Amino acid sequence: MVRRTALVLIALLLAGCGFQPRGGLQVPPDIGPLRVVSADPYDPVAAGLERALQRAGAATEAADAGRLRLVRQNWSEGPLLTDDQARVREYVTRFRVDFELSGADGEVVMPRQTVELSREYAYDATAALGSTEEREVIREELRREMVAAILRRVDAALAAR
Repeated sequence: MVRRTALVLIALLLAGCGFQPRGGLQVPPDIGPLRVVSADPYDPVAAGLERALQRAGAATEAADAGRLRLVRQNWSEGPLLTDDQARVREYVTRFRVDFELSGADGEVVMPRQTVELSREYAYDATAALGSTEEREVIREELRREMVAAILRRVDAALAAR
């Protein structure tokens, strides 16, 4: 009984503040289905975007489709914080992607844009192997977040049309 009452109260609070679940990506008919284009055929970001577009019913491999083109991707890592003995204590990993969107007719729908994400993490010199594994987990997390960020930008650009 308490659980049911709490769920009803939460639902009322969310409805009262104007919260609405985000709908799926809607591609206007004049743009048509989208095709993800990347220089790397094994690019995990491109694969993630293709899966997300397929779920939205907007992905295709057709040559006459609109194109979401991943122009450039760049990873950078570096020290963020050192201690009083000049040993690195924290690192930062940055991931930057430049992309653009064009319609099926080749018209630029969204000019080149850049999304840059970063993640900071502690570095322990005594656990160097763990740091390598942590770095890979962070990279995978940044890839997933990048896919979501690009899709939000595309969705916003398409909704503004």
